[in-house]
Amino acid sequence: MQGEISILDKSGDTKVIWDSTKPDEVEVAKDTFTKLKKKGYLAFEFLGKDGSKGKQVKEFDPDAERIIMSPAIVGG
Repeated sequence: MQGEISILDKSGDTKVIWDSTKPDEVEVAKDTFTKLKKKGYLAFEFLGKDGSKGKQVKEFDPDAERIIMSPAIVGG
């Protein structure tokens, strides 16, 4: 199964794609997820092709179909 992390930030939309059957690709995706979480990014997993049924996630799931990561928005 193929998974995707979409990283939304001021430079645009960057994608990290992995095949869950390839450990090297999973490791790169997991490292990316972990580094961004440490920087304060929020992660949301979307379960449907249309983006429905999303939920915030705290840990990387190699079987996730799509994860969107974005910096936390500070309001005031």
